[in-house]
Amino acid sequence: MFLRGSTAFLLIGDLIVLVGSLMLTLFARYREIPSQEVIHQHLVPFSILFIAWVLVFIIVGLYDRGTLLARKELPGIIIRAQIVNILIAGMFFFFLPWAIAPKTNLVIYLMFSVALIALWRLYAFPLLMTEKALSVLVVGDSTEATVVGRTLLSNPYYKNVEVFRLASSDVDGPAELRESIFEFAEKKKVDIIIADMRDPYIKEISKDFYTLSFTNQDVQFFDLPTMYEQLYHRIPPSLIAETWLLEHVSTRSPHYAYDFLKRTVDIVGALVLAVPALVLFPLIALAIKLDDKGPLFYVTERIGQYNRLINIIKFRSMTGRDEGDAALKSELVVTRVGKFLRRTRLDELPQLVNVLRGDLSFIGPRPEIPALASVYAENIPYYNLRHLIKPGLSGWAQLYGKHAHHGVGVEETRDKLSLDLYYLKHRSFLLDIEIALKTINTLLQRTGT
Repeated sequence: MFLRGSTAFLLIGDLIVLVGSLMLTLFARYREIPSQEVIHQHLVPFSILFIAWVLVFIIVGLYDRGTLLARKELPGIIIRAQIVNILIAGMFFFFLPWAIAPKTNLVIYLMFSVALIALWRLYAFPLLMTEKALSVLVVGDSTEATVVGRTLLSNPYYKNVEVFRLASSDVDGPAELRESIFEFAEKKKVDIIIADMRDPYIKEISKDFYTLSFTNQDVQFFDLPTMYEQLYHRIPPSLIAETWLLEHVSTRSPHYAYDFLKRTVDIVGALVLAVPALVLFPLIALAIKLDDKGPLFYVTERIGQYNRLINIIKFRSMTGRDEGDAALKSELVVTRVGKFLRRTRLDELPQLVNVLRGDLSFIGPRPEIPALASVYAENIPYYNLRHLIKPGLSGWAQLYGKHAHHGVGVEETRDKLSLDLYYLKHRSFLLDIEIALKTINTLLQRTGT
C-alpha cells in the first residue's frame, strides 16, 4: 500500500483501537466477557470521548500525509495528543460524573487506550502500510523531483530512492531515455516510478510506462506533480500547466451546495461569536487607549473575491496605517497592546462585520493589500488565481506558509500561494473544518494554553 487511502485506514484503525480498549477495560474490570447491557451502558458516554480524541488527532495533524513520512517526529506528536486526550478525559470525569460509573473504568480505559494507540500508530500501522521497504525511481530535472526524492529517502518505508536527472545523463532522445529507465528499474527492482510528465522526453515515452504497468504488476507509476501535492499538500505555481487551469479553475464548475453551506456557517458563526466579542470590545478599546491614545479601529482596503476592493475593519495594532505605495516599505511598529492582540487574533474580532456582510469568510486565502497584490501579480505566476475564491480570516496558507512581517515578501508569498492553490483545488466543507480545528490549536499554542 502506498499513500493513497492511508488517512481512512488510520481513522478506521484508531476507532477500532478506541473501541477495543473499552472492551479490554470491561473485561479486565469485571473479569468476564461483558454483557450487552454493560457494553451499551459504557459505549454511549465513551463515544463522546472517542469523537473528542479523534478531533484532537485531526488538530495535531496525525492524519496528515506529511506526518506519515516524518517518522522521527511522530512519537512526540502522539505524546502531545495523548496528554491533551487525558486532560479531556479528566474534564469528562469532573463535569459529567454521572456518565461513567464506576470511575475506575475510566482510569483503566486510559491505561489501555494510551498504550494501544501508541503501539498501533508506531508499530502496527507501519507494518500494515507496506510489506517491505519499497524501491523508488524519481525521473525529472525539476527542484520538486529532488525534494520528493529526498523526502522519500529519509523515510524507512522506502529504500534505494534514486533521482534520474535527464540533464546530467547521457541519454539522447526518448528511445535512449526509455532504455535507461527500464534498465535501471530492472536492475534495482524498482517498485515505484515517479515521473515528471511535463518533460517532453518523458511525456513521449509515457505510453511505455503504462505498458509496463500491465506487464509488471509490481511497478506503480505516479505523476510528479500529483505525488508532490499528496506529500506536501501544496501546489507550487511551477507545477501548473494549462490542463490544470482548465480542470480546476474554470468558473463554470459549480459549488452551489458547498457555497450555500459555507455561507450559512459564516453567518451563524459570526452571530454566535458576536456575543463574547461584545463583552471583549470595551476591554480591548480601553487597553488601546491607555497604550498610546490612538484610534481604536483600523479600516483599510484589501483585495476581495474576483479582484474587487473591500474595506476590512480591525482593532488597531500598529502605530499607523499602511495604505497605497507606503505598504511596499512599511515602517510602522506594532504597539505593546498590538502584540497581544495579534498573537491571540483578537485584533480581527471587528471583521465579524465583514463576515456578516459577505466580504470575508471564516476560511479562505487572506485578503492582500492592493499595492502588494500588484507587485506579487507581476513577480509570481498565477498569483491572481487566489482571488477566485472569497478571502477568509484563516486558511491553509496561514497554517503552513511562510509569513513576511512587513513590506514586500515575494518568496514568502510564493510559498503561501502554493498552499492557496491547494485550497483552491480541494476546497470542501471537511477541509474547512480541518483548517478551523488547526487554527484553534495554533491560537492555543500562541497563548500558551
